[in-house]
Amino acid sequence: MLSGASVLVIDDDPAILEMVAGILEHAGCTTTVAQNAFHGLKLAREVRPSVIVCDMMMPDMAGSDVFRALAAQPTTARIPRIMISGHPGADCSCANAFLPKPFAAEEILSTLENALATPAVLRGAALREAQWRG
Repeated sequence: MLSGASVLVIDDDPAILEMVAGILEHAGCTTTVAQNAFHGLKLAREVRPSVIVCDMMMPDMAGSDVFRALAAQPTTARIPRIMISGHPGADCSCANAFLPKPFAAEEILSTLENALATPAVLRGAALREAQWRG
């Protein structure tokens, strides 16, 4: 199911970007990477990926703020969002799924498959609820 999906990965750690991109490309995904939140926001609007994977803790902007910004834009609001973090208390209220670091290849692939299988209508409802909680 992942073959042909386009995935945007946003993380400030080059090793994580390389690892995740390798896993996804091996599964048949087209992968775009961004090493900071602002570049990730720009790429999300330009590329309009099938799904976005974003780290929670980055120096320029928190992943939760990235997802709130994407949720506020009609062109990116319904793109599934997966938060990754090594911090158990990460704010993932604007994410469709949370994946704790470290994770295995099978975990990220199954999380992506689940996020892509969720109908856009349900993702939109979850977004409105997350925006309301704010």
